[in-house]
Amino acid sequence: MKNQSPWHEIVNLLQSADSKLAKARVNAFGTHGLTAAQIGILLLLDKKGTMKIGDIADELGMINSNTSNICSRLEKAGFILRDRLKDDQRVVNIELTDDARSKMVDIKTCVDDFYKTIEENVSKQDFEDINSGLVKLNKLFDMLENPK
Repeated sequence: MKNQSPWHEIVNLLQSADSKLAKARVNAFGTHGLTAAQIGILLLLDKKGTMKIGDIADELGMINSNTSNICSRLEKAGFILRDRLKDDQRVVNIELTDDARSKMVDIKTCVDDFYKTIEENVSKQDFEDINSGLVKLNKLFDMLENPK
């Protein structure tokens, strides 16, 4: 077997980190019965107000169809309302329900506690090293995504 490229290790580490972050988020947000993606949408709507599906997807770096599916689950759970424009039924505005607005204080506290726990367990130097490496990696991926 040929020696694997160092990129294999980086890809494996990214996949492992993503999986571990997802599990940590489930543990942190599970009391609300929400996924990290659902929390992300709720936080965005809480911050910006009514938005279109495409705008939510763009803001969160998601695919429109995935965003729409997540919003469907949030709607069934009573967190959001969908409102189609009368003059263009293709455009769907998403907004928080009153019940969701009342739960956002607790949800934001839960999110803040999650990040506070991370901050308490990472030195300033480690944070700077991780951040620097991820910035470089994202620049590389931007270049690969948009070659000149």
